[in-house]
Amino acid sequence: MKSIQARLGVGLGASLVVLFIVQWIIVTYTITHLTDEIFQTRLEHDAESLMAAVIVVDSGKISLPFASITDVYQRPFSGHYFKIDGPVNTVRSRSLWDEDLKFEGMDMKPGKVYLHYLNGPLNQPMLVYGMKIKKRGTVITIHAAHDISDFQNDMVEFRISYATISVSALLVLLFLQVATIRQGLKPIDQARKQLAAMRRGETRELDENAPSEVQPLVMEINRLVNLLSQRIQRSRNALGNLAHALKAPLTVMNNTASDALKNNPKLKQSIQQQTDYMRQLVERELKRARLAGVSEPGKHFNLSKDLAPMIAMLESIYRAKDLALDIDLPENVTCNLDREDMMELFGNLLDNACKFANNMVRFSASNTDTLVVTVEDDGPGVEDEKINELLKRGVRIDESTLGHGLGLSIVKDTVTHYNGRLEMGRSKDLGGFKIVISLPLNRQQILL
Repeated sequence: MKSIQARLGVGLGASLVVLFIVQWIIVTYTITHLTDEIFQTRLEHDAESLMAAVIVVDSGKISLPFASITDVYQRPFSGHYFKIDGPVNTVRSRSLWDEDLKFEGMDMKPGKVYLHYLNGPLNQPMLVYGMKIKKRGTVITIHAAHDISDFQNDMVEFRISYATISVSALLVLLFLQVATIRQGLKPIDQARKQLAAMRRGETRELDENAPSEVQPLVMEINRLVNLLSQRIQRSRNALGNLAHALKAPLTVMNNTASDALKNNPKLKQSIQQQTDYMRQLVERELKRARLAGVSEPGKHFNLSKDLAPMIAMLESIYRAKDLALDIDLPENVTCNLDREDMMELFGNLLDNACKFANNMVRFSASNTDTLVVTVEDDGPGVEDEKINELLKRGVRIDESTLGHGLGLSIVKDTVTHYNGRLEMGRSKDLGGFKIVISLPLNRQQILL
């Protein structure tokens, strides 16, 4: 059981159930005990009255003037009975009629009081009060009995009613308990929603105005997110700075090799090839920095807003070709995709299209559950048998055009990372190269 709410609910619920069972037992036992004491007091009073009224003659025979006995002992099966045993004879209440109070196996001692239960006339449950005394030197045993069937029936009804009320109260308390637990755990749920919003790029940090138990966790998450963002920023800046710093030494090495190795053309060509390749990598990183603009790690991608500066920059770079850029993008759409990755992806696509196009580049996008981007140009295009070669790292089809072969392989890597699809071919409208990219916007699909 990993849920805190479930653990608290089960623990507190079990505690309430045990508490209600214990208090139900205590209440019913207390009422039964108090009622027994009331019956005992009444029977003790009746037994003492009988003891005072009984007459013992010299022969040991006992008698009881019925004028001194209340009417309740005169009515048959009234529920009130007595039996007085002497050494010679026994006196019983008329309410017993032809029945008797049987006390089998009882050994009563003089001066002691006995209280016990038995079934009396007509199977009535009886509470019997008994005592053994001496009167005028004669040992007499007196038993006074009272029918407790009405009390037992009332106790059954009381227990059922009390149990019903207790269960109802328990259910109400359980409901209030669940509501209280949910309210108490609401800051955690709020933090979870804020984390989801952070993942979608809707917020940059969690709200630290939280209860003292949750606040340290929220502050630590914010600290880790900021630290990660700073590290990504420093890494990207360092990579751009390194590329910029290597550009000048590579140029010097290339020029030096050209002058020093005039008499060794093969070695000269080999060195120049390697330095050219290194310079292409440097140019790629510098172009990536220009396309991405100000780095904001973790920020999600807004199609129209983020691509506008890059498109303007490409128009400026390829101004000499007098290109027409046909851009069709949905407005104010933020995608659940990393801005840096998307800027690099679309920057490579548009840069390649502008590089090989004659007069027209078309860039269109649509989004539902999937972001679908299409880039077309009116350039020479690529033959079908050579399309797969484009995706190999470092391979270029047109060696006469300035650039390097890493662009489309990087595009493929980015699309694969986001679990997307990549299709290439020839544009039916413009006649040149066409590439279609589909990227899922559902984060669960991306993480598959």
